[in-house]
Amino acid sequence: MWRLPLRRSVLLALALLCLGGALLASPPPAAPRSEAELRAFYQRACVGCHGPDGSAIGPDGKALKGRDLTELGGPRGPSDQSLMKTIQGGLFFGLSMPAYRQELSEEETLHLVRSILRKARKGEPIQVPSKLSASAR
Repeated sequence: MWRLPLRRSVLLALALLCLGGALLASPPPAAPRSEAELRAFYQRACVGCHGPDGSAIGPDGKALKGRDLTELGGPRGPSDQSLMKTIQGGLFFGLSMPAYRQELSEEETLHLVRSILRKARKGEPIQVPSKLSASAR
């Protein structure tokens, strides 16, 4: 009769030990990417459809009907939350635009929307500062 509580105690102790080890072994959360790093992300992941300046005049922009990001402003434009949802979740099950939730945190996505995409202007490429582009090589 006393074996059942002892067995439960041993199993509980083992479970807590494993859980504690897993918590200690998990890496600390990474610091959010800087604006320069997010510009580099745009260059790598977005230029193909949205173009170097965000105007959708990229290699595949017209064929894939990439959205003109230089027209995001105004009262009828999409909200920051709507743009975040699109970037995080993609469009049409990832066929029209891939989801980037595995690559960008919500904080980084919001920073990308507010600091880079909302400020995109036709004819002004979204560039990576030369200091970061040289160190990325």
